Amino acid sequence: MNVTRTTTESDIIIGMLDTGIWPESESFNDEGFGPPPAKWKGICQEPSNFTCNNKVIGARYYHSQGKIDPGEIASPRDSEGHGIHTASTAAGDIVSKASLLGLGSGTARGDVPSARIAVYKICWSIGCWDADILAAFDDAIADGVDIISLSVGGWPTVYFEDSIAIGAFHSMKNGILTSNSAGNLGPSRKSVSNCSPWSLSVAASTIDRKFVTQVKLGNGAIYEGISINTFDHGNFMYPIINGGETSEGEPTASILKSVEYKDELAPYIISFSSRGPNPVTSDILKVIENFSIFFFIYSFSVIKFYSCHLQPDLTAPGVDILAAWSEATTVTGSPWDKRVVPYNIVSGTSMSCPHVSGAAAYVKSFHPTWSPAAIKSALMTTAYPMNAAANTEAEFAYGSGHINPVKAIDPGLVYDAEEIDYVKFLCGQGYNATQLKLVTGDTSACSEETNGTVWDLNYPSFALSTLFGKSASGVFNRTVTSVGSSSSTYKAIINAPSTLSIKVEPSVLTFNSLGEKQSFVVTVEATFNESAKFFSGALVWDDGVHQVYIVYMGDRPKGEFSPSALHLTMLKQVVGSGAQDYLLHSYHRSFNGFVAKLTEEEKQKVAGMKGVVSVFPNQKNKLLTTRSWDFMGFPMNVTRSTTESDIIIGMLDTGIWPESESFNDEGFGPPPAKWKGICQEPSNFTCNNKVIGARYYHSQGKVDPGEIPSPRDSEGHGTHTASTAAGHVVSKASLLGLGSGTARGGVPSARIAVYKICWFIGCWDADILAAFDDAIADGVDIISLSAGGWPRDYFEDAIAIGAFHAMKNGILTSNAAGNEGPSRKSVSNCSPWSLSVAASTIDRKFVTQVKLGNGAIYEGVSVNTFDLGNFTYPIIRGGGKSDGYCSIDTLNTTSARGKIVVCDGFSEEDAVSFGVAGVVTENDNIKDAASTYALPESSISYSNGTDIVKYLNSTRKPTATILKSIEYKDKLAPYVVSFSSRGPNPITSDILKPDLTAPGADILAAWSEATTVTGVPGDKRVVAYNIVSGTSMSCPHASGAAAYVKSFHPKWSPAAIKSAIMTTAYPMSAANKEAEFAYGSGHINPVKAIDPGLVYDAEEIDYVKFLCGQGYNATQLKLVTGDNSACSEKTNGTVWDLNYPSFALSTLYGKSVTRVFHRTVTNVGSSSSSYKAIIKAPSALSIKVEPSVLSFKSLREKQSFVVTVEVTPSESANSYSGALIWDDGVHRVRSPIIGFVTNPKK
Repeated sequence: MNVTRTTTESDIIIGMLDTGIWPESESFNDEGFGPPPAKWKGICQEPSNFTCNNKVIGARYYHSQGKIDPGEIASPRDSEGHGIHTASTAAGDIVSKASLLGLGSGTARGDVPSARIAVYKICWSIGCWDADILAAFDDAIADGVDIISLSVGGWPTVYFEDSIAIGAFHSMKNGILTSNSAGNLGPSRKSVSNCSPWSLSVAASTIDRKFVTQVKLGNGAIYEGISINTFDHGNFMYPIINGGETSEGEPTASILKSVEYKDELAPYIISFSSRGPNPVTSDILKVIENFSIFFFIYSFSVIKFYSCHLQPDLTAPGVDILAAWSEATTVTGSPWDKRVVPYNIVSGTSMSCPHVSGAAAYVKSFHPTWSPAAIKSALMTTAYPMNAAANTEAEFAYGSGHINPVKAIDPGLVYDAEEIDYVKFLCGQGYNATQLKLVTGDTSACSEETNGTVWDLNYPSFALSTLFGKSASGVFNRTVTSVGSSSSTYKAIINAPSTLSIKVEPSVLTFNSLGEKQSFVVTVEATFNESAKFFSGALVWDDGVHQVYIVYMGDRPKGEFSPSALHLTMLKQVVGSGAQDYLLHSYHRSFNGFVAKLTEEEKQKVAGMKGVVSVFPNQKNKLLTTRSWDFMGFPMNVTRSTTESDIIIGMLDTGIWPESESFNDEGFGPPPAKWKGICQEPSNFTCNNKVIGARYYHSQGKVDPGEIPSPRDSEGHGTHTASTAAGHVVSKASLLGLGSGTARGGVPSARIAVYKICWFIGCWDADILAAFDDAIADGVDIISLSAGGWPRDYFEDAIAIGAFHAMKNGILTSNAAGNEGPSRKSVSNCSPWSLSVAASTIDRKFVTQVKLGNGAIYEGVSVNTFDLGNFTYPIIRGGGKSDGYCSIDTLNTTSARGKIVVCDGFSEEDAVSFGVAGVVTENDNIKDAASTYALPESSISYSNGTDIVKYLNSTRKPTATILKSIEYKDKLAPYVVSFSSRGPNPITSDILKPDLTAPGADILAAWSEATTVTGVPGDKRVVAYNIVSGTSMSCPHASGAAAYVKSFHPKWSPAAIKSAIMTTAYPMSAANKEAEFAYGSGHINPVKAIDPGLVYDAEEIDYVKFLCGQGYNATQLKLVTGDNSACSEKTNGTVWDLNYPSFALSTLYGKSVTRVFHRTVTNVGSSSSSYKAIIKAPSALSIKVEPSVLSFKSLREKQSFVVTVEVTPSESANSYSGALIWDDGVHRVRSPIIGFVTNPKK
């Protein structure tokens, strides 16, 4: 989920032509979605039982066959389940704990969860009629969809008689790619449907999960079969017979509920998936006459990914796919089946098609101007090759290979094509004017100029056919367009058997600019033999780029071992003698594994080696970017431990500026004896007794220009977070006079160890894991990590895996919750063994006034250090005709230079470079956190903006000035800022996240002098301290507080420290409307946390039980724990029994639910004490505690209790907040209790 995504993903609209949709499904919740994109022209054909929203933005239905049959629903509502399944696969929202009655449990989501869905119901229980299909194409094109997904097909026919091919041609003409299922008539030869070269035909392959159903006989014998069986007969045995026959004795048997296994051979093509050759156009290898021989070349662009000119075009997951289901039907649709479910497991090319539709939408979000052919080419040429041994029909089964969406956004080269290219192709196929018009719908005609051959269609694959017993040769003309690096050179690499001769001229293509085109010729000669009927080859255009993978091998082996030697030996088996050049890093200090540059084929080989737990791509995370400590009631003169200077905080960030006064080591002794780290010191970096260690990591190869290849911070973020957590005391700190005061960290005497994992482009998984490996072994006490990405399952999350290993070694990891608020379910870093920190305000805010020439003054929000004095500038309205965004075109004019411009949004770099005097931004969303800009700026409300524009329009020579910011006291503080990510927890909904909140708005802290205030080119302000906002800033506040607690209680476990911080947090105002989903347990209170009275402790085994209860199998469990932990009846716990310091329970709208929570607290307060349970709850929340009194006679004594919570939702609210407080008259150990609905009513 946390792949790189564009901010315009929510502008992408996928048109789903299918059986309709069930709009109430949680997969189509529109929480956090804005209104539909302006380009949307569609409607919601709304009968009384159907309503669209901002996720499902349009819906229509079609029925050309007259009266609708009884039992059908005359609306876009899905009564079959097929349409909702495909729609949620392509673009469903993130839904945790989805399953089919316990099977396939996990997080369900589409490829592009932020995209919009437009529904066109064309299929009914009797089928899908041509007239309805064409009507839906007609509407979808006019409505403004970006991608069309159509999991429908019939017998192959010529294009001018094929309604899908005709509709797809018109969509192609309008810039819309159509994705089709290849058909379910396999493994028969020539069974592939949807064969037109202007659409995408998708085969179905397996995923690494399979379901096995055991039959247990009365004699104890067990036999394994295949089905998805949700029925659980327990230990009950039934009589068993052979059909209608009787048998002697009384034999019995039972069919057990299905179990889930890992399919080590996946992916491979499933038997039902239709096969080629192409039955309509043989050499568009999607078939030809009997006994023909095919020769294929797979063309390819960057990174040695293959494609071929055949159909199906590629393959995608289509087996045992869990996705949303219609509640108007049952699991099977059988009249005797009573199982109504929100999610179902289904197989078919109908399921693989929307995977590709979603992938196409993902590519479109990055490249909105790319043609359908370019998007199709990108998907095909980056697909990774499949194993011909496991798929005997080879390319006829899987086409170009298995889809790889992450690679498709950067294919390097694309084979582009336009309408005229397909017209030439049809003319070459012998189409006359009448037949041509049936497809194109216009007056296109064939002539010598337009009469092309099938071999010259600029297709991303090559196919050549001949008759049995005859050799063949063919010449293919192709053109590729550079979409990768502006300057690049590609070499042709040919892979072919001896029976296939392939020549490419030229064999080297050199590009000097993006968009440049280069042509080449491929000559193929084939000599068949009697042992084979087809031969496969490949053309790879390679510019030398490899992908970086993390090879995770679990726990570090006991005793001495040579990790580099082991890892090199493994790599040599795959890449040969040059393995040293491909090994980027060896994990060996705290866990085992390595980072390597591999092709997709090499990655697959490594994954199959002994000892390898998993191989996954090195994904990118992002940074989640002093008065604050005093505001928290944590002044410099609080009681401090004499061992504070023994505490070491590991800062995983962008590095540090060691010369900052905040890291002065005056008065510090040498590092603690436990310290095992190093100072990775290039010539420009030196550690001291404050910054005791520093390392840097860069798994992506060469460091970009402008970056500093050392632990030195070139961005400012890491210096800011480190000084916030543990900076020395510095008086008179300010940002050019703003925020003036004393800057310090939470634990000024603590030591700092720096692990530079983040660079301008982001923070890669491989570097994060390497830093965890080192930090754990170096001896840090707390890890602070202000980075994160999209939420993902724990076994796919590098931060969760690293934090688990830290927890095993007694180290608490503090994480930023994310800056994607106020969207619901946007919180990241969700693992229960780490601390997830939201961001709230402090009692200081910055206001920037805009003063007009008529004397009117309007207040806005920004941190503006520029002082224009009394000088006024001309002021104008910027932006284009359709919106108020000040683009490069509107700013790059003489009318904007030297003026203040009013905009809805703008690029700082453009504004500075074009000499704009200042910007007034209209934005109602910026209210609670100010930002710095590279020029004078103030963000005002739209209503104030309207007043200013009225002044512009009514004044001959309007003028204005933007004043330097002034500081006000915010009496409402603290409250959670709008950008702070919200719950519910998208991975495990009944674990409350975020855990708590801390100051994260307008935080003054140290800054790197290798950059400027904003880092924008043209900004000349180099400063020692800067004011920044983000959960990146709140996280080190919690890290500092955790270090403070650790200094008093060095033997406390990470869970105990986390519990102390959470249960002593003070409750926040319900004015934060998302309540606990915004602030968790409340606002951090470090002084109280050193004496919490009771703690909720947990160890590794408790988290293993939790993961087992979440349905993790042995393989997934090892991905997180790195050891041989296994699930059994003894370790299979529930989420409600994890000894967590907060309580959460979820239900569906309108349904009551009761949960029982088992908890144990450990006495860390007075040796003899008695705690009484105090319950606070609204009427919709019933809370009972047994026993209600806990008596302790000694320190470290444990007492257990049971909390029973019942929530009864009403129509007036979607969540209900309560609390359990254990009170002994001195300590108040508070735990929030929240009940909520997962599908809130609008």
